[in-house]
Amino acid sequence: DNGGGGPSPIATQDVHSHAATDSDPHLSGRESLLRFLLLPRQVLIVLTLEFLNSFRSFGLRFVLYNYVTNEFGISDVKAGALLGIKGFVDILFGLLGSILVDVIGVRRISIIAMSVAIIGRSLLAFGRSTGSLYTALFLFSPCGDALLSVGLYRVALKKLTTPLTRPL
Repeated sequence: DNGGGGPSPIATQDVHSHAATDSDPHLSGRESLLRFLLLPRQVLIVLTLEFLNSFRSFGLRFVLYNYVTNEFGISDVKAGALLGIKGFVDILFGLLGSILVDVIGVRRISIIAMSVAIIGRSLLAFGRSTGSLYTALFLFSPCGDALLSVGLYRVALKKLTTPLTRPL
């Protein structure tokens, strides 16, 4: 009893005025913005790289078939077989890449993968022989692209964030 006969002060508190705790999944817009501002600068770099890599990945998949058939005169059936083999090689390099990320580390793998991917993309863009096409499709592009898409950015984000900023 609080002496006045009315409800206790605890019962009259606004239940929505409490600050979100670490376990509270619902953050206000202001709280989310404040937590976002607490993130290190490298997080923005990682998010930008993730966006650009996704954009590159979907863009290349969209035009690769037409590029192979129109620029190199490869038949539809052979182009389908080449891209199917490339997909299989992507999976193999992805499995290898997930192990290498644990052994070598995120930063080194991302530098190696980006360098290898740039070689593969350059061969695709500027190579005019079927040999350069096959080298790009079956060696450099799968290696670089698979290493860049094995969850590398998620591991980097986890290392750059704290439990307070991770729910963003």
